[in-house]
Amino acid sequence: SDLQKIAYHDALTGLPNRALLADRLLRALAHAQRWQREVAVIFIDLDRFKLVNDSLGHAAGDALLQEVARRLRAALREDDTVARVGGDEFQVVLDEIDGPSAAAHVAEKLMRVLGTPFVIDGQELHVTASLGLSLYPRDGASSDLLLKYADTALYEAKAEGRNAYRFFSPEMNAQAHGRLRLENDLRRAIGRGELELYYQPQLDLASGAVCAVEALLRWK
Repeated sequence: SDLQKIAYHDALTGLPNRALLADRLLRALAHAQRWQREVAVIFIDLDRFKLVNDSLGHAAGDALLQEVARRLRAALREDDTVARVGGDEFQVVLDEIDGPSAAAHVAEKLMRVLGTPFVIDGQELHVTASLGLSLYPRDGASSDLLLKYADTALYEAKAEGRNAYRFFSPEMNAQAHGRLRLENDLRRAIGRGELELYYQPQLDLASGAVCAVEALLRWK
């Protein structure tokens, strides 16, 4: 019905929305569990989309998102789901995927189709994307965990310098937790006066003269 379409689809692109994707993911996981199959979740975030919006306006931004949606849909199999879940954020569920290498193959394909220039209002736009992937059952058994881990992996891909894809792995999770702990400890370090400033001279080897000074912050 029309009401169902409105409730479960994104108005701009016609793609499924977050609610429908969550429903499809649950179904894919139930199926995978029964038949001992694998499922992949991919988070896609367009790099520097804000730049397009700010420089060319919202109409051009919307046209770009519609074209991105079309390309993603065309690049995936009939049984896969691609949803628009935020401004320039998309999520994909790959049903019955054949392990990490098959998922990586899809990620590369998606990056390739988005990497081909877009022509919007006669303007050629170059857009890249960052992708984060998680796999069932390797990374987790629940849809909540898989979505959370794909998000973590996306954060990694962005930190790597964008236009990249990253898998979620237990090592990556440990790194993420470690970084979080470090950030929290550092915030507290300032309040506790644990940071000390040192100045270190830099010498010109030829003349022996001090040519610069380096400021070092030491954490006790």
